[in-house]
Amino acid sequence: MTKIIILGAAGKMGLALIRCAMQIEDLTITGAIEQTDHPDLGKDVGDLAGIDAIGVSLTSNLDSALDNADAVIDFSFHTAVPTNTVATAAKRRAMIIGTTGLDEQETMAVCAEADKIPILWAPNMSLGVNLLFAMVEKASSILKGDFLVEVDETHHIHKKDAPSGTALKLSERIADGWRKELKEIMIFDEDGSTKEPPANKILMHSHREGEVVGDHTVSFSNAAERIEFTHHAWNRDTFALGALKAAMWIVNRKPALYDMQDMLGLTSLNVKR
Repeated sequence: MTKIIILGAAGKMGLALIRCAMQIEDLTITGAIEQTDHPDLGKDVGDLAGIDAIGVSLTSNLDSALDNADAVIDFSFHTAVPTNTVATAAKRRAMIIGTTGLDEQETMAVCAEADKIPILWAPNMSLGVNLLFAMVEKASSILKGDFLVEVDETHHIHKKDAPSGTALKLSERIADGWRKELKEIMIFDEDGSTKEPPANKILMHSHREGEVVGDHTVSFSNAAERIEFTHHAWNRDTFALGALKAAMWIVNRKPALYDMQDMLGLTSLNVKR
């Protein structure tokens, strides 16, 4: 039985994790954490998630909760992730991080703890999206130089970061296929004015519409044809189920920084370095 703690437990992703975790026989929630001023502290998180009470109350005390856990799943706000990681590493618990939008300093702080504990960090926990990462890298290595490339992402109006972490990861995988540095070849069409992708560049489009959970399309086009790789997330359960599967996998790993490609054994589809 894998015992997990959910950070950001009262958020949309946290509640999805709670609902989905109750469907997995070999998994149990032993802690649910939120910020110190959250109005729902003390309430049963099962009730908050719209299911029956599960006997776990929302709390802000991560340190105490870590005493009875195997792994932590963090979908909190990006500024809280470094502190959460340090606390988790101090108790030598495994960690899953799904939060995006970390700045360089925050990212370095998380990576510094990977020599102490196993950390699986991915911008998107969906199994389908992680297959997409591998496929896009392979396609870019074959089609490089002959096709114009665009990455298009749409999310709900509440999402703060743009481009999305998933869109950036897709662009990184294209750059890997070209054996280029992403910062040298990506153009972000922030105002929507760039209609045609320049040659040998990745043109990125971001949209914020309604309550869209997450749509991503990578296209390769020339004068003769257009190839598209598309993933639609219908609801947050796809991310929650992937994160929960990752939590069960990570507890048996050695300290290091992992991603979903490692867990799914998709590295064989990637371009050989």
